[in-house]
Amino acid sequence: MKSSQSAQQPSTNTCRQLFGFLWQKRVPVPVLLLFILVLGTLAGIGFFMKNVMLQDLLAKIETENTLVVELQQLKMSNDWLKNRVSILQEEKAELIDSAVADLNQKSQVIESILDSVGVDIEIQVSNENSGGPFTSSFGGPQDELIFRTDKYLDTILNVPLGAPVPGVLTSKFGKRIDPINGKSAYHRGVDIRGRMGSDVKATGAGTVKTQNYDKAKGRYIVLDHGNGFRTKYAHLKKSLVQKGDIVQRGQVIGLVGNSGRSTGPHVHYEISYDDKIVNPTKFVRIAKYLKKGKEKK
Repeated sequence: MKSSQSAQQPSTNTCRQLFGFLWQKRVPVPVLLLFILVLGTLAGIGFFMKNVMLQDLLAKIETENTLVVELQQLKMSNDWLKNRVSILQEEKAELIDSAVADLNQKSQVIESILDSVGVDIEIQVSNENSGGPFTSSFGGPQDELIFRTDKYLDTILNVPLGAPVPGVLTSKFGKRIDPINGKSAYHRGVDIRGRMGSDVKATGAGTVKTQNYDKAKGRYIVLDHGNGFRTKYAHLKKSLVQKGDIVQRGQVIGLVGNSGRSTGPHVHYEISYDDKIVNPTKFVRIAKYLKKGKEKK
């Protein structure tokens, strides 16, 4: 303020001196008035220009203040977004861990099932006869788990599990007394009592290998499950599939009957693995165990 006043004071003194000089020289009054008018106009213009400059300065200050506020808001938004991304990444990691744990548990269950029925899953990893574009690994140990579980699932979908009909086993696998002639015999499967004409279902996905009739087995169906397993369903009343048909687990393929060498309505059920007859009982029991496990959940 002092510097401003000192800057204005010489200008005021100069005007006074100039006015005094003109007065001493007896300058006519109209000229003096004109001089005063010019000075007033110049002073007004100066004041106006200073006011305009001041308004511009205030506008710039207000703009800068607005920008500062907006920057602060952007910083707050950025911090919130960073925090949100961090939370989402943690939630994603937890979900992945949970999914992997669940997958590992299911993989162990499937592996125990396959092991209990004597199925060995051979997983071969080789750099020969392979190729394709390079894609970096995402999951680390999870990749191996997913690969192994996929192999198990592909296999277990075709493994014959469960019984073709709900009913009581009337004749077990292996040595038995023949129900017709009473002599000692070897039974290649199990007999399951069923209601005449009730549904007979495929115990695993596969292809109809044979659909035929003979005096001993009566009307029968053989399914090839594509992994070394084959199943046979005999003494049927009627077949509902043809050779070459692709069937799924649980699909109705025939009706319970008493055809061939039989003493009553039932299904003779056989399982072979790599052309060797195996006991179907454990395959049926595993399915019952899995069903009980689901009911408990």
